[in-house]
Amino acid sequence: MDALPSYHEATTRLDWLAFVAPYIQFSELSSLCLVSRRFWKAFAPLLWADLLTAVRQTGLDPSDLIDLRNANAPYPKDVSWWLDFVFNRLSSVRPGTRQLVRVLDTRDFAKDAYDFALDTTFQESLKQALSLLPSVNCLLLDGHQDVAPSTLIGSNTKPLQLLSISGSPFQLPNTFFNLPALQSLVYLDVSHVPGSIYPLVQPAILPDLRVLKIRNRELDNTTLRALTALFRLRLWSLDIGYNKISDDVVDTITTNCFPMTKLRSSQHFYVEGKLVEGEHGSYHLGPSVFVQESLWSRTFSHPERYLVDAPTYHARPDRVQQEDEVFRSDGRTLGRRNSAEAASATLSGEQLAADRFRLSGGLTHLDVSGNQLSCFGLTKLIQMSNGQLEDLTCDTIFMLSPSSQGLRFWPRSTILSGVVGVAHVFRPVFSSNLRTLRIHHSLVTHIPNLKSEGLSTLSSIYLAENEILPRLELAYGQSFIPDMNPRLASLTLTGLPRRSSGPLVDRLVSFLKLLSVQERDVQDVGTAQVMSWRGPTVLKGLRHLRLEFEPDPMEDGFSSLDDLDAANLMNSGERGFSFFGHDDERSQPKSPSPVTATMEARERSESRDTVNSSTGTGGPQKSVRDDQEYITHRGEWNGKHFSIPVWIGEALNTNQVIREYRRLVVDQRLTEGFGPATPAQVAVGVPADAYVFHVTWCVATMPKQLASPPVESLSGMRDVLDELKRYRLAGRARYMELKRDTPAGSVVPLGEPHFFWTGKLQVSTEGPAAQMRPSQYWR
Repeated sequence: MDALPSYHEATTRLDWLAFVAPYIQFSELSSLCLVSRRFWKAFAPLLWADLLTAVRQTGLDPSDLIDLRNANAPYPKDVSWWLDFVFNRLSSVRPGTRQLVRVLDTRDFAKDAYDFALDTTFQESLKQALSLLPSVNCLLLDGHQDVAPSTLIGSNTKPLQLLSISGSPFQLPNTFFNLPALQSLVYLDVSHVPGSIYPLVQPAILPDLRVLKIRNRELDNTTLRALTALFRLRLWSLDIGYNKISDDVVDTITTNCFPMTKLRSSQHFYVEGKLVEGEHGSYHLGPSVFVQESLWSRTFSHPERYLVDAPTYHARPDRVQQEDEVFRSDGRTLGRRNSAEAASATLSGEQLAADRFRLSGGLTHLDVSGNQLSCFGLTKLIQMSNGQLEDLTCDTIFMLSPSSQGLRFWPRSTILSGVVGVAHVFRPVFSSNLRTLRIHHSLVTHIPNLKSEGLSTLSSIYLAENEILPRLELAYGQSFIPDMNPRLASLTLTGLPRRSSGPLVDRLVSFLKLLSVQERDVQDVGTAQVMSWRGPTVLKGLRHLRLEFEPDPMEDGFSSLDDLDAANLMNSGERGFSFFGHDDERSQPKSPSPVTATMEARERSESRDTVNSSTGTGGPQKSVRDDQEYITHRGEWNGKHFSIPVWIGEALNTNQVIREYRRLVVDQRLTEGFGPATPAQVAVGVPADAYVFHVTWCVATMPKQLASPPVESLSGMRDVLDELKRYRLAGRARYMELKRDTPAGSVVPLGEPHFFWTGKLQVSTEGPAAQMRPSQYWR
């Protein structure tokens, strides 16, 4: 919900110059500032507020070189300009003009200063600039190898509200965050900086901090517990990606960083379904929560699914809503952005907008990528939150926790990464405020990323598509589709392989078609609402899709595949690796790789759940093996012991994954991950009100044997980007043909028959492929 205007805003007549100023081209601003004082007051802040960004827009390119006097080598032009501007000209600029500068963003400026051996000259120039620019409150130094933050920022530095020093090679002293200049910080990014973050864990510092980014800081569970216990609900954005966080800390995050207010209710039951809380819970998934579906929510087809929420009315008319109170969004607004660009623009702008940026009722933006978090840990995190997450990032995640006992039933040194079978937690019934999601592609494709010693990248991709995917389809009957959450505006799918034998391409194309269908449905609903001026606002649906691909293993030709042994590849009949035994070569001792070491550490850990048969001791009885579909599970929750029947499937079930699940429970006594059946499991035959062992269920999806694929199959794998581009170009051609045939003034119908989605599709690549095929938009 948008904040109400201040009294001054509501009663002051808007100057038309202030209205048009944001739409003026940057090249025209300097000329307009010369017209009059009134024009200068309107346009000068746009020209001077972000000084270095403005200079870059004038055409100053770091790749341009200039010969300095008495120098044998050319210097970057932006370095020489900056040194001359600060030391020779800045002091001559009028004080009123210097006060307009609010942001010093050096991230893309003078980055080659260190390479040109300027010693401390650049750092001294920044010191000089900060002393002459009294209004600077946003300082961004990301990646500068020549600037020591602890030397630049001292006791005489004016208060800062934004500091970003990501990638600095200098370790910060323990007293750095005690500096008076940092006590007004609202945004802090200390990612990729050496040293401990314990200096941050002090109760009397950084009282206004709202956005904290500490990626790649060797952050472990203990430190995160101390950090969240200190800041609690003060932070609304937290980035802890690529650290050492595991499932063990999920309870701490949800307890400390989310308020007690619950946004979930049964008011939207017919559209979204509702949640029914059970009496029990488990370590893996937290409190038991069932999804009770309506006839419409089960198929995501309610006619009102694209309409914004109706206004909320309270029983007490005198009740005043607090500014930091948590509420369910109506679905229209995208919420705040936590990027450095958005933060600097807000904090350097009007005071009212900056004050709104400081409001916090707990976490709404969270990044947990690259940790030791499992798919079950992420599910638990979302379920135990109150539904207020607006922006969630989790681009790499294990399917099983490193501490899971289930890993010993998978092939040795094998890792599956992905988010499979948990699409329901991203529906509005759980995540009503979610607008931006960046997550592993398996949420949509059901294809995990497979890594194992002895398998090349291409072999892993092929096996994931042709051996593991069919079993995952038997275990989980739902993957994420656009209409599961029409309130979601932006989706980024990460970890996509560049090569596919077919299934990945088919699923991505299918998802694009579903986006086109959603677009048509939104168009139809919007057209119907226009007929009535009293009609509610219509949601836009998913309008931005970003696909992030991994490097192409065939970029330099088939012969340069990662660690692919030609002899083993040509011998397509050779057995790969399996559950049963090891060949002589694998039994020989050899130095463990990181993957092997990680897996061995996982196997040594103890399971959190205990197995109990109906009799309480020993293995399941013969009658359980042959006849019963349930066994009795005994556990403890909130200090109370309980026993409850858990579904293990029929002995003669036609679904081979369910049969394997039953075997693991009955014969192997693997009863890990107790929790309610999910909608994806209900779709394949699990009773809707049953409990299952979720970790065991996941373990059952792994084939008993993964044999090396034949060379003919690998050489025939297609480039996913080429296939998607071919599909998009064909759809666009059909769409443009239909547009030409549509009479003037008529709306071009979306969806069928062309299925061309008109939203923003962004494709990005990494590694060598990124240099050859830069990110671009396909429209």
